Amino acid sequence: MSRLRGMWISAPRGRRLLRVEIASVALLTALLGFGAAPAGAQLPETTALLADLGLSPDEIAQIQAGSLVRHAVQPASERELVAGLAFEVPVSPSELVKNAKRDLLDRVDANTSAFAVISAPGSVADFTKLVLQPDAQARAQAYANAGPGGDLNLSSSELAAFRALGSAAAPAAVEPLVRSALLARVQAYRAQGLAGIAPYARADGKTRSPAEELRTATTASKKLAQYVPAAYQLLLSYPNAKPTGTEEIFRWSQFDAHGVPTLALTHVLLVPDGAAWIVVQRQFYVSTGYNAEQAVAAFLPSQAGGTVVVYANRTSTDQITGFGAGTKRAIGSKILASQLESMFEKARAAVK
Repeated sequence: MSRLRGMWISAPRGRRLLRVEIASVALLTALLGFGAAPAGAQLPETTALLADLGLSPDEIAQIQAGSLVRHAVQPASERELVAGLAFEVPVSPSELVKNAKRDLLDRVDANTSAFAVISAPGSVADFTKLVLQPDAQARAQAYANAGPGGDLNLSSSELAAFRALGSAAAPAAVEPLVRSALLARVQAYRAQGLAGIAPYARADGKTRSPAEELRTATTASKKLAQYVPAAYQLLLSYPNAKPTGTEEIFRWSQFDAHGVPTLALTHVLLVPDGAAWIVVQRQFYVSTGYNAEQAVAAFLPSQAGGTVVVYANRTSTDQITGFGAGTKRAIGSKILASQLESMFEKARAAVK
């Protein structure tokens, strides 16, 4: 949920780097609004909820005093980087949503080179701004010569389609296929949810399933299931089981990560709950660096008239497994939280 750019972690093999793109902070970047709250949703009073999430009285006092506080999130698998943050902004939840409609994070994020909303049911025209720049020829060659287990996350059928273009394929031939491949992924996910997400081909005939990573991230969100069961069920059953008033948005984005252009497909859901909001953002496809990401935020009205934001991010990557996995995961999660703090502070300043 943060479209933060430029976090890298040293990976175990060769000079390859892990770039974790913590997908856009949906609570500030979503471009949609909501109707009435679904019946039966009952979030506890904000202070009680923070305590139930494990924050101490001192941490709650720090949040109320204006500080940004980290809270613990336990990884659900060996591939997860995790981060939890809580803070307050001096605007109401509804005003925070209005800021979201103005696409705040994209305006403060200098690393985003292109992005667009994807229409329903989606068309190639939605990807018109997507071009293989910079280094168009090198990027085209990377797609045309891609193989299982390489730097690009592609399914077996996608790999075959790109390789059929020939190893010397030009950007003019590769770009349309990139656009159509992304559109196909969006349409399959819209129609079938997690079941429609094609797995990434890995070496030795193995695969990595973004769908399973997202399902794991969802089932690990026990408090979500406890307090907002309808939103929880939606994440598992999408496109079915949508609570009344639910709206959604799909977006593609291209951003720079220390000189490595990266493409991502993002699904944002905002679920109203009285004066509060539950915001979920999924990256169900990313072209390189990691597998998938899911982040959940609650916008809770504070006694001072502002909003307490409680946020948790789960990012799945293969590059923190193997020898030294525990150390790599701990370091990566700290970097993730630190980078998120920086972006959230910028966002908080922008809405004051």
